[in-house]
Amino acid sequence: ELFALTKCTAFQANIWKYIARYKQKNGEEDVRKAMHYAQLALELNCNGHFDHDKIEQVIHFCQINRLSTNAITVIIFAANDYYQGVIDECRAILEKEYPS
Repeated sequence: ELFALTKCTAFQANIWKYIARYKQKNGEEDVRKAMHYAQLALELNCNGHFDHDKIEQVIHFCQINRLSTNAITVIIFAANDYYQGVIDECRAILEKEYPS
């Protein structure tokens, strides 16, 4: 519903999906999947048509799902097609929450 409402791309939707659920589902694997979709978007020079008038719904989604500041940052970066930022923020999550 949120994905259709905001007119996001499949890349954005997958990044949002994986980063929103990583703490409840697959942890590190989901963070890496979010990074993977950001890398693909960069390689394919993908720019979305995110409806920025809908940013409040995205923030509300983040709040009701009690997402971390890092996860919210990833979602906002993806919404703005800032995929290098998504990758960097995902790396920060991995370093912080899943140190080797």
